[in-house]
Amino acid sequence: MKRLLLAFLPLLALVGCSPYWYKHPEEFQVADSRLSWLQIYYQASPEAPRVRCDMRNEGQITILEGKSVTVGDDFNIDYRAPTFGDVRKYYYQMDPTLFRQTLQLLVDTGLFKEEGAPDDDTPLYPKVLVRANINHKKIEKFTYDEALINEIRTQLFQFKMSGRLN
Repeated sequence: MKRLLLAFLPLLALVGCSPYWYKHPEEFQVADSRLSWLQIYYQASPEAPRVRCDMRNEGQITILEGKSVTVGDDFNIDYRAPTFGDVRKYYYQMDPTLFRQTLQLLVDTGLFKEEGAPDDDTPLYPKVLVRANINHKKIEKFTYDEALINEIRTQLFQFKMSGRLN
């Protein structure tokens, strides 16, 4: 019996440590932390300007908007493109409690839910890429979930209405 247990012990250790068994929690309570951050890349259509929203440090928000490739990639060197200079930057400071509530709303809407591959009839636009580290839980994904995209639009619209975005 003891030999049988010793033979299966390494197998149990491997199964317990396997990343294939781990799944991100879909919903959880967002804690106050200066280490939580969220980054959203959004483009409504091929002709629409790109928007990047960085939310960090319990409410420090930076928004880049424009047709420049630097909106999505700070290190892009395609400086000959006619739209290279088309980028506007806006800064906004959010109350830390409101910041945590905003992250919680996105988590509850499905930020950490796993999404399968898009169907053939899934439209290419809006393109929404979300990257986040909330409560030490990380995610990076293109989302096609309509509820999450609508919530992201709502959050970006709030900044637009505050006079920060054109």
